Amino acid sequence: DEPALLASVERSVRAQLGGITPARASITFVGVEPIEVLRFDAGPERWYVSIGMSRRPMTGADATVLELDGPRAELAITTTASGPGRPGRSEDELWRRLAVLAAAPTVEGVVYRAGMAIDLGEPLVPGSRCVGAVVDQSSLRPAEHAGTEVPILRLDPATATELAWARVHGVSALRERWVGHGVDVHDLWRAPVSLG
Repeated sequence: DEPALLASVERSVRAQLGGITPARASITFVGVEPIEVLRFDAGPERWYVSIGMSRRPMTGADATVLELDGPRAELAITTTASGPGRPGRSEDELWRRLAVLAAAPTVEGVVYRAGMAIDLGEPLVPGSRCVGAVVDQSSLRPAEHAGTEVPILRLDPATATELAWARVHGVSALRERWVGHGVDVHDLWRAPVSLG
């Protein structure tokens, strides 16, 4: 029961984020059922969470049939350092970018997993140097419904140079650089980390 599964995922996310009523947008692509994006304003952080990617199991592009027992998941991006203190910097496009990424398993056969890097080839929001993200487990617990587990995967925004470097040295090495340089990966307008 897909609607019940998605409702369970939303209830789980809302409960873990303090019961906040989210702002929401429903985004539709040709040939794909609507993807909803919820935005939770949780203090200094904003959480954007997809609802709809877990409707079906993720199946690789090379598979000939839908893998009924394949993994399900939703995506989340957390942002900071935005709002009135950052004039002219809008996160409005992030709704659509997250929906595009959440539609990718259906459209392109992408199977998201922790440790992978993804490149959109365009800024996540206007003026940002971040054009993609690296995937990890989020701090939110997986949602459960009728024996099906739906983890929430965290997307940490990354710049083009960081993604290129990670393809050579690995995502773990990139994360070590971020930590070592005190990078706020949730600041969409940050500069790339030093990779020299």
